[in-house]
Amino acid sequence: MRDAHIGTESNALCCFANDSAPEAEKFVNPKKQPPTHRPNGILMENINFQSDIFYATNPSFTSTNHIIEFTKPLKSLKINYFTFDRHYKDNSRVVLTNSADWIKHYWRNEMYQHAIFENNPLSFSDGHVFWNWLNREPIYSAASQFGIDNGITMIEKHMEYTDFFHFGSINDNSVDNNHIMGKMALLHQFISLFKYKMQDMINDAGKNRIYVPDFKKSLTLTQEGEVNNEIVGADFYKLINRRDVSRIYLGEEYNNAYLTKKEVELMKELTGGSSCSEASSNLGISSDAVNKHIKNIKDRLNCRTLCQLGFVMGKLSSKNIYPFLIADRG
Repeated sequence: MRDAHIGTESNALCCFANDSAPEAEKFVNPKKQPPTHRPNGILMENINFQSDIFYATNPSFTSTNHIIEFTKPLKSLKINYFTFDRHYKDNSRVVLTNSADWIKHYWRNEMYQHAIFENNPLSFSDGHVFWNWLNREPIYSAASQFGIDNGITMIEKHMEYTDFFHFGSINDNSVDNNHIMGKMALLHQFISLFKYKMQDMINDAGKNRIYVPDFKKSLTLTQEGEVNNEIVGADFYKLINRRDVSRIYLGEEYNNAYLTKKEVELMKELTGGSSCSEASSNLGISSDAVNKHIKNIKDRLNCRTLCQLGFVMGKLSSKNIYPFLIADRG
């Protein structure tokens, strides 16, 4: 768990540590249609999106009151919306949310057909995506009708699934990317507590996963039209100076490795002709730090020489700020 010392905001989240996680209730799904059984015994339910019975009985939605209670301290951060999505590689998923009305709207109107986070879950990398990096239509404009405005999605990739933690702000112009960046340590702290305290509830929902067998959006690559073209077209070196960009992702070609902003700045110095000592002076870091960065970068990218690293740097573009791959135009 990451440490954070942010006054009353930190104290607000500390209340999680003293509360025991509510026991997940047990539910029996009505036999409105024959369920699909996987070899591991997990019940996979084909959704009837228009069915009130589904939303009234599936643990992903009947747990909403527990999630509302658990997420109350987020309001001190001006965040009023939270949804946990666990997407498995077999296209099943678990959803836990404090905004059931919005999620019902999302499913009933088949908005998942347009959502970037519904792409192949294993095509993502660890990281975060600010929502204003993505096109507002149709998802985020619809969410705004439910009081959900600017926000961030934090991503954790695992072998069999990928976890998405969606945090949305209230309709408040003061909640921009800089505001959210200042709360990142607390959001990471919240995620750790959520996974620990809500483990039983996650497991219970995992026994009744939502499964959409005919879902066609199993793309490995995110299409360029799904992201904000202004950011995709921005100059790479200007872009990394933004506070809302913290890592540069290099994609599957480099085993989804990433570079930190400091590492990118160092590589820019070195590939621009600076010696290690000059780079040390220009960046205000020690020679030992320079050598450590270079070793880490070489190991991470499996490069042996600075020439190889320079080649990698030459391939970088603004697309690499995203923890997913963007398809090239055909």
